[in-house]
Amino acid sequence: MKKHRRHAHRVKPALIKSPLTYVVADGAVICEDASGNTLWRIEMAAVHHAHWTASRAGQSLTRILRLDDGTQARAIRQHLYRRALLGGPDDMAFRACITDVLRALMAAQPGLDVQSGPSAVTSVGLRVLGVVLLAGACAAPFLALATGQDLMAFVNWAIPVTLIGLLGLALMRTYAAGRRMATRTPAELIAELEQV
Repeated sequence: MKKHRRHAHRVKPALIKSPLTYVVADGAVICEDASGNTLWRIEMAAVHHAHWTASRAGQSLTRILRLDDGTQARAIRQHLYRRALLGGPDDMAFRACITDVLRALMAAQPGLDVQSGPSAVTSVGLRVLGVVLLAGACAAPFLALATGQDLMAFVNWAIPVTLIGLLGLALMRTYAAGRRMATRTPAELIAELEQV
């Protein structure tokens, strides 16, 4: 009988949050709180959707691996506040955890790819924002005429309003409904995570 390897990773989701322990064993991922209580469990053979997001905002970095088996959607996440923390113990524990989860996913389902980029909800939000910006830019000239703006004020606002409209159009096109999300193999994501 083949013995399954067991990996346990203590991951701090954020600076002010308590660490969680992720156990990868017997083809499943188990999330435990600081007291050792099981918060959730997901079988890798049942996962039909995996999604990876890594986003930066200034000095902060947020990374999330979402796993969905049709009955539950679970996420392993970490938010680092400073670039100085990259390569540190919290960062390396998170990378090792995600790497082991992806290896377990590859072992259970070799053909399953990982989607990346904004989630479906975020994409819808960005698309709606694009519609609002474009509609506002199209309505601005009529609003200027209706409120009796003089020609100089109209010219001063023409460039910013045009740029807002172009941004709205770009958001609508980039996050258009039905557009395929970027995918990559778990092995490609593992290679990326193993680079410090």
